[in-house]
Amino acid sequence: MFEFNSRHTRFPRGFGLPGRTWKAGLPLIIKDLHDAKSFLRWEDAAKVGINLGVGVPYRTGTDQTWVLTFLSAQATPIARRFEIWVPNEDRSALVFRAGDCSAQTDLAARYAAQSIARGEGSIGGAWAAGMPALNDDLTSDGSIAGSEACAAGLSRMVALPVIGNGRLDAVLAWYL
Repeated sequence: MFEFNSRHTRFPRGFGLPGRTWKAGLPLIIKDLHDAKSFLRWEDAAKVGINLGVGVPYRTGTDQTWVLTFLSAQATPIARRFEIWVPNEDRSALVFRAGDCSAQTDLAARYAAQSIARGEGSIGGAWAAGMPALNDDLTSDGSIAGSEACAAGLSRMVALPVIGNGRLDAVLAWYL
């Protein structure tokens, strides 16, 4: 039923995970979907155990925006941690914007006053290359994100750059 409803639901700008991601123009994480009334299909999600959603905007050259959504269930998570990093005001480094960790780690406190330089680790590498980065050995990452992930027992990650108007808007990282 959840799949059927998902295929036949339209999301206006600003509503539901896709619409909120579209409006924000940045990756978005919604935790506890079963309690999030802003998630339009929350009742169906609760029935099948989906508890977390991640939205990623993709803008085309024709001023259209597509949104890729990942829905994760507590019993079968697609990742153990998600992080969103964005350029700071002068675009000299990436700073932590939001995240979620299955170990209930306070990521905002861990990354307060921390940054990632262009080319540093997998996340900074995704920024520099403008291409996704895969890392199956975070012990060699070299960034604060890699160090924190290793300390939490995570060993692999994907870093996905989100680019709009020819420049980086954010990097979404997820860890296993």
